[in-house]
Amino acid sequence: MQSLVKELNQICTQNLINEKIVIVDSFAIGEQINEAFIKEGHKAINLKYKSVDHLARSLVELNSDQPLTILDGTVGVHFTYAILMKLKEQGNFLYFLGMEITPSFSHAIYSTLQSLRLSGYHAETIKKNAFLSQEKAEDIATILSEYEKMLEQNHFSDKASILTKAIQIAKWDDKRIFVLQSNLQLTYLEEQLLSKILPEGSFKLPLAPVFGVNIPERSSLSSIYWGEPAPLSYLYQQEEAGAGYTNVEVFTSKTEEMEAKHVLEKIKSSKAPLDECVVFYTNADSYITPFFHLAQKLDLPITFGEGLPVSFSRPGRFISGLMSWIHSNYSVQTFIDLLNEGLIDLGNDSPSKSRIVKVLRDLQIGWSQERYLTQLEKVKERLIDSGEEIRANEITWLQQWFAKVFRKLPNFHHTINYKKCLTGISYMLKNHSKSSSALDEISMTTLFEEIEKVIPYANEELSRHDVFEKINDLLLSIKVNQSRPKPGHLHVTSYKRGVFNHAAHVFFVGIDNRKFPGNSGEDPLLLDTERLALGNKLPLLREKGQENLYTLLQVLAHSAGMVTVSYCDFSINDNRVVNPAHVLLQCYRMMTGNKDAEFKNLKSQPSRLITSEIFEDKDYWTEKLIHDIPSKINDGILNHFQNLKQGLSAERARYSESYSEYDGLIQIEAEHYDPRLNQEKTMSAGKLETLARCPYSYFLKEVLRIKPIEELSYDANKWLNPATRGSLLHSIFETFYKEMKQLNAKPSYAIHYEKIMGIAVNLIEKEKEILPPPNERVYQRELNDLLACCDIFLKEEEVHSEQYNPQHFEYSFGIGESDPAIITLPSGQVKISGIIDRVDQSLDGRFHIIDYKTGSTYGYGKNQAFKGGRQLQHMIYALAIEQHLNLGEGAVEESSYYFPTMKGMAQRFTRKQDATLRTNGLDILQKLIDVINQGQFEMTDDENDCKFCEYKLVCRRHFYDKDTLERKQSNQKLKGVRAYD
Repeated sequence: MQSLVKELNQICTQNLINEKIVIVDSFAIGEQINEAFIKEGHKAINLKYKSVDHLARSLVELNSDQPLTILDGTVGVHFTYAILMKLKEQGNFLYFLGMEITPSFSHAIYSTLQSLRLSGYHAETIKKNAFLSQEKAEDIATILSEYEKMLEQNHFSDKASILTKAIQIAKWDDKRIFVLQSNLQLTYLEEQLLSKILPEGSFKLPLAPVFGVNIPERSSLSSIYWGEPAPLSYLYQQEEAGAGYTNVEVFTSKTEEMEAKHVLEKIKSSKAPLDECVVFYTNADSYITPFFHLAQKLDLPITFGEGLPVSFSRPGRFISGLMSWIHSNYSVQTFIDLLNEGLIDLGNDSPSKSRIVKVLRDLQIGWSQERYLTQLEKVKERLIDSGEEIRANEITWLQQWFAKVFRKLPNFHHTINYKKCLTGISYMLKNHSKSSSALDEISMTTLFEEIEKVIPYANEELSRHDVFEKINDLLLSIKVNQSRPKPGHLHVTSYKRGVFNHAAHVFFVGIDNRKFPGNSGEDPLLLDTERLALGNKLPLLREKGQENLYTLLQVLAHSAGMVTVSYCDFSINDNRVVNPAHVLLQCYRMMTGNKDAEFKNLKSQPSRLITSEIFEDKDYWTEKLIHDIPSKINDGILNHFQNLKQGLSAERARYSESYSEYDGLIQIEAEHYDPRLNQEKTMSAGKLETLARCPYSYFLKEVLRIKPIEELSYDANKWLNPATRGSLLHSIFETFYKEMKQLNAKPSYAIHYEKIMGIAVNLIEKEKEILPPPNERVYQRELNDLLACCDIFLKEEEVHSEQYNPQHFEYSFGIGESDPAIITLPSGQVKISGIIDRVDQSLDGRFHIIDYKTGSTYGYGKNQAFKGGRQLQHMIYALAIEQHLNLGEGAVEESSYYFPTMKGMAQRFTRKQDATLRTNGLDILQKLIDVINQGQFEMTDDENDCKFCEYKLVCRRHFYDKDTLERKQSNQKLKGVRAYD
């Protein structure tokens, strides 16, 4: 920067009073130059910095009677999307006929239109023969024509039209002194304007030269005026650089987060003021996040040149969560996630968060606006009738809140009004988004501004998918809090913004061959071959890599202070080694003075996983984990972290061979949990089968009373969960048979097909009202499946009814007001509750119990009566119904598991309830109750039992090795149960 400052000072000294205009690419560059100039003690009298765009606007506004209405990029993309949709619907495309019109495609087209217009082309003047495809040329010209009509109809001016007007009225200006920034990035129209304004002999500010690489071609106005060489000017011509340059340092880290921490560590050790340091990255996505999180944790003042993703703020995450809620058809779980993350503000008068979550889950709303309101209304009426005023008031509040919100937000229809959706989001953002920092406030304002830009032009009906995509593109791609360097702040930005930096300590991170110099791909909308044919300074994408390399070398050459270059040598996401970029090897060669050093020398440098400084708690633990010498955690730490102490005790017990309370052995109050001793306790077939399958699962559910969260979750490809589907089929079969009994008729496929189908459709429609399907396609698919099950059921029942007559349907005992059934064991009586799907009576007077199964036949066999205690229901129900109806012992001849479904294909697995089976079954029950009495709730001995267990998330069985688990499974009672096939 010294040559530049010196040159600018000479210009200002020689033209002290004259107005001096420095033409720069951006005002940020102007600020950098001006700050360096003033720091050297020079006076900037009548010195101004302007971009070509600013010059053009000033000219047009000065010579126009009407104010300029400048087309914002956001609105431009919106109009481009509308143009593309209209042209496609009208069938006016040739090349793009099969292209899906998406926001990303609209962005690409809009960018192409701007490139062509800034190159001086209009719909009438574009060179169609420059395109490889004539169809593409016609489509581009058509789109360009529609775009120009849109500008005229709405009285908009874009950058190209402003430049065109400025060129028409521009005159040679010799009253002001013009100074050009070297390496100006000028479009064709910008060059045309400058050529008309600039007098001969305009000045140009020098840049430090870069030797040893190809210099990108430039026109005279955007060429580079070379200043004095700097040490790093010779990075690619080190044979002329002399000895090693000690102001360059190279280091390697294992992760991007560690790389950021190493940078902070070096800044701290240098004792340099933060505003004398700058960090340049090659990839924003990789480095903005770690630097932002470290800034938050350490309360470190950092400015970001390219800004932060809006998703880093509460309002940004609120918008993301809100869009997910709408996209999931207002799924309760998605709303609960918003609530639990603390993103949604319900107001001071709302019920507590935990109370709202419990209410919404208990109501089993699932999804859809209608379900919220109808389910809340039902429970409100019930609470009012029962006199529970406080709870009724809570439900009323929730009902009113959701009703108000749903009036603003769109219904989950196939098409949605884009304007209404944006208006609803704006309402939610204003009234229900939380803000707790300056970043939140900036994000809130920016989001409102983006919405307000588009709303006047957004009154259109779009498909649901298109609306969500457009809103995500409009709002969630926003960058906020862009900032220039500030006093007292560390500045973090892209290396492409660093050519005119003057910091004393400069860090370059992410110099690996994946991030730098970047891929030189083609733009399919404008191929490089087509760009060459069109000319007029259209940039060639194949030169992008060379441009990036030159830009980085220019930044390095201009960095006069301490320069540190680094990269991360491992990708955690891809689980693979990452190699350094070639420019980093050149830095290593200059640092060491070894001009023949190779990549293997560079990669032999240590790649540290930790820093010397402890920036956060996990750094301390990471250091302990990777230390070569194991260190025992002392009692002081353990006493401070009681959860860690208890966890270690549990781990030691689990890895030992002894059976302990951590494996399911507990001191149990037998008089409370043993149903033989506690006559108020009832058991069910399901509980006993759970106990037999896995005592530990029974312990979690029935002793610790742990319950998995049961909630209906929205799935665009699924309507009914297995339990709801099973209940619906049970209801259909029960209703059908009750009507058959009233008619005193036996099922006949030919006679009763329409009847069972009518019953099925009626009950399915009622279920549809209670729980709306996600879409018609899913509804029709599941409807057809349910009707197919009914078809199978009727065919099978026509044959079955020749030998049996149904007597009872959904027969219950121990539920509601009905008394439990009693099963007598050698050691005492056990009360049983349950519901038997159907009880049939054969022609010879014997009874047959039927249990409908609506899933697959997995786990059921012809000759497995008990399957190690896992299937007890057939025997328990036989004993229960005999006792409950006073049928007499042995009245139930057989029980069957019946599968009237497409998967089950009407199979029946029948268990003859003879004396041997009953004797064995009672022995199983005796042994299982003894397991409870002794408090030995060990884990299952068969990992297949874990496949469909609802406690997999809290069970640690998979942590045990096979031998340890076998040694702990010493309960002879359970082994005796397993002996029964």
